Amino acid sequence: MKEVLRAKQLRKQFVTGDVVVNALAGVDFTIDEGELVVVLGPSGSGKSTMLNIIGGIETITSGELYYQDVAVHALNSAGLTEYRRKYVGFVFQFYNLMPNLNALENIQLAGELSSDPLDAKELLDGVGLTERAGNFPAMMSGGQQQRVAIARALCKNPDLLLCDEPTGALDTKTGVDVMRLLTDFNKKYRKTIIIVTHNPAIAQVANKVYYFRDGHIERLVVNEHPLSVDEVAW
Repeated sequence: MKEVLRAKQLRKQFVTGDVVVNALAGVDFTIDEGELVVVLGPSGSGKSTMLNIIGGIETITSGELYYQDVAVHALNSAGLTEYRRKYVGFVFQFYNLMPNLNALENIQLAGELSSDPLDAKELLDGVGLTERAGNFPAMMSGGQQQRVAIARALCKNPDLLLCDEPTGALDTKTGVDVMRLLTDFNKKYRKTIIIVTHNPAIAQVANKVYYFRDGHIERLVVNEHPLSVDEVAW
């Protein structure tokens, strides 16, 4: 497989007055093209910080991060913006939809950032919300908003999809539906997906699982035969 992400001794410090927090304390990892990777760990273990660094939202204190041939750690602000625009899609726990745009328009907005977008109407149908195309976020449930947010992220057709607790605010059934959307996208388009989660059941569908604790990767588990979403005991 082709390696698309490589990290060498990633360190991230947050300083508040005299207090120094080592959110990442020397992290190494590699991720291959088309892999579905799950990152597990307790709150404060560094997993969301790592995701934000991979996505170019936060910068590292020291270390090296490469996406294909791009030295992400060496990019300036403009370079990080271009990196995010060109390669990265995000799915957050709390949706972040534009309140003044309807469901279809929220999805189409992301497509405008891509040179090769997927069809917004097909994606809306794929998340089971065709009849909600004209609804604004305030008119939809949390689960519906999250499905729109995922369709929005997919519309950009990103090579790298980063998901921070995508099912954390959802009931079990809606969470399973969301995971089915993500795994289908991974298999159909062979795009790389990284999911940060507290839910250990999600690890069963992953190719790799990184376990974080205290800013370190405690262990790596490689699943030779990941389960399908329908095989997992949610």
